[in-house]
Amino acid sequence: MPAPSIHGFAEKVALIINGSDGVGRAVAMQLALQGCFVICSYEKSSDETRSALNELQSLGTLASSFEFSDSKTLIDEVDNLFGRLDLLVNCVKNDEDSTFQIETITKESLRLMQPRPKGLIVNVISENQTVHFVDNLPRHFRQNCVVTKTKQEVIEHELFVTNNNDDIARVVLFFLSNESKALNKQVLTCD
Repeated sequence: MPAPSIHGFAEKVALIINGSDGVGRAVAMQLALQGCFVICSYEKSSDETRSALNELQSLGTLASSFEFSDSKTLIDEVDNLFGRLDLLVNCVKNDEDSTFQIETITKESLRLMQPRPKGLIVNVISENQTVHFVDNLPRHFRQNCVVTKTKQEVIEHELFVTNNNDDIARVVLFFLSNESKALNKQVLTCD
């Protein structure tokens, strides 16, 4: 898999749903490192949430975060900050309402994404959730799905710690990059 060009994400606006932990946090970090303006939503404020935002802001990126109450309020916040949205990553945590979350957030995001040249959406779900794509999106939109296994392995080396969240984040970035422009409604399972 080719590595996405750093210029492909420079100054794009990305919204990461549940971006303060796990895969969402890894995606937010990698997008920020590549020059993207990152907005993370989270369910509840915690020390981990504040740590994730501080970590993003320490990279010199313009990072913001909002507690997720409803999709309209969240997208209004994105609109107030940037007036546009280029990339949407739905990291679904709750098994019961994954389809509802993907539908409502994606449809609400359309008003900020539709005027953009490409609408890029990646849904990240666990293996016990249902794969769902939103129907009737504009033709220039692409939406793909990454299915994650439930195991979380952490490998410690002498100088660094790595986990499968970083690998999954690279797959998400591939789907968000120009290198995947022919892919739409594809599902990739990551171990």
